[in-house]
Amino acid sequence: MRNIFTIFCVLSMFAYGCGSSGSKGESSDKAESATLREKIEREFKYPIPTAYQVTQLLQDAEASFVLGITNSPENVDRYETQKDKALNLGIYGADLSYASTYNRQEETMAFLNASKSLVDDLQLSSVFTPAMVGRVENNLTNKDSLILIITESFYDTYEYLNKNGQNKTSLLVVTGSWIEGLYITTQLAISSNYDTRIMDIVSKQNAPANQLFDLLSQHSADADVSEVLPFLTYLKDTYANIDSSAPLTQEQLDNIFSNVDKTRNAIVGE
Repeated sequence: MRNIFTIFCVLSMFAYGCGSSGSKGESSDKAESATLREKIEREFKYPIPTAYQVTQLLQDAEASFVLGITNSPENVDRYETQKDKALNLGIYGADLSYASTYNRQEETMAFLNASKSLVDDLQLSSVFTPAMVGRVENNLTNKDSLILIITESFYDTYEYLNKNGQNKTSLLVVTGSWIEGLYITTQLAISSNYDTRIMDIVSKQNAPANQLFDLLSQHSADADVSEVLPFLTYLKDTYANIDSSAPLTQEQLDNIFSNVDKTRNAIVGE
């Protein structure tokens, strides 16, 4: 079923990606954006807003980049099981989005290398190719193109996993990415002294929380998913009594942060 909010956010990202280049670069970015739009319309639709869409909302809200709230790339060797590799590929994907959206070139390459390590372990190298890594390296100073390249890799990975019967793994990657995006956003809301614009982004994660829970519940018989479902139940229940049409209170934000902090740190091993 089509997720209207997802499509809206993706189209908003497209508009942003084409807006700050010269005429030649703008035409190129628009062509790439059209390709991404076609990709989204294929059989396997990315189920929730991507980490890029969330971090773009953060930048629009003038949130600052904060060092030290991401998962250290040095932790990548900790993850041994397929479940942990998939979840933390999502975590690093969100961190990669965060760093590249804010033009943090050194951090972008570190998170890209950590992601590449997990991609190789999960045997997804046909998606995360050396050519794709090279395109990232060649566009580190061109944020618009960098956003398009990495976002395309998200969709390619999700589509590849589903086409090859690994939809459970794809959902674990998506879950890790969403949890890290929420973790970063709540951290920034608190560090900004509860900026209402950032708190509004946190409030609107109610729908993705429920959507991910429903999707993972379809695979509840799987041992890996059954270990992850309590995390999503925890966050889903956290949002249960929050009216997304009303402003989020500081107490509600603190409660969401407390719960996502525990969930996220259990996944990354902190």
